[in-house]
Amino acid sequence: MPAKTHWAGLDLIRLLPILVIVTYHYGVETATAGLYASPVLTSPAYGDLVHLSVFLMFLLSGAGLGAKYAARPCRPAEYIRSRAAAIYPVFWLCFVPLFVYSDVWHRNNAAVPWWKLVFSLVGLDGYLQAYTPTFYKIGEWYLGCQVLLYCLFPLTLWATRTQRRRLGLGAAAVLVWAAGPWLCPAGVDWFHTVWGEWPVFTLGILFGNLLGRRRAVIPAGLCLAVGVFCAAAGLPSYHSLSLLAGAVFWALFWLGQAAVPAVTRALALLAKDCYGVFLIHHVFITLVLLRFVRALGGGLAVWAVFWVVCVVGSFVLAALARRIAAPLTKALRPKPAKKPVSVS
Repeated sequence: MPAKTHWAGLDLIRLLPILVIVTYHYGVETATAGLYASPVLTSPAYGDLVHLSVFLMFLLSGAGLGAKYAARPCRPAEYIRSRAAAIYPVFWLCFVPLFVYSDVWHRNNAAVPWWKLVFSLVGLDGYLQAYTPTFYKIGEWYLGCQVLLYCLFPLTLWATRTQRRRLGLGAAAVLVWAAGPWLCPAGVDWFHTVWGEWPVFTLGILFGNLLGRRRAVIPAGLCLAVGVFCAAAGLPSYHSLSLLAGAVFWALFWLGQAAVPAVTRALALLAKDCYGVFLIHHVFITLVLLRFVRALGGGLAVWAVFWVVCVVGSFVLAALARRIAAPLTKALRPKPAKKPVSVS
């Protein structure tokens, strides 16, 4: 499979979970502020949808890398630079002004040692905030978890290269997935840990090797069947939702692949800013939108109008951030290998 194949189905998988998460955070923040509490967005069912969406995002990350390195070596320098270019330019562009405003100007987090700023620079501050005070501003736990999974990817990929290693990797992933929620230390949410997401990420790597192949119907059916069984058996929602996310992954992928060209172009246009939207939307809601919703008295009509503003504004800000960060992104991105010049 060509490394640079563009899959419209992956664009759809990238877009829909972001919309679910942005809507959830908007609903939670407006409800917490007493402006409007949507009975749908504050329901346990929507919370499950958010968890399923996060699983989809980790599946997508694994699938993208699995497809990219399915038939090529993962060279350390090239891999590190490509991941850094994908994560850090927009992240730093968003984090630094917030840090200057909050922690330099207003002296927030004054008790946090300055050396912990290194956690912020590598995107781990949101993930580590559950264990130690940090200068966390954007990215939540997800970004740090994603960075750690990227660190584990080369080893995980290595384990897929031979039949014996694949069997060992599969057994390890199943064991961690099955036993994790019960072995997790008290007070720690397994869903929010790198080991809780590693089996899902690993499944995504497998999916990446199956993109465009008819054999993909087999893991899709298995994920659906076992996920339904886990839900019916009353197992932790982690088990059922992670597998149901696998079935939804393939349903969305095939739906995106079947879309007409106009739709696929729109998906591609929006998908490239989903990461920026993820970084920006929560700060945009809390620092900007809540003030307007509060000033206008709240209520369903105002809430609905500013939900549209929230979604559209987040994409506009993300696109702007991507353009501003483009020079740094280009500088970090690995240089394409030069083709040998033939001498006749």
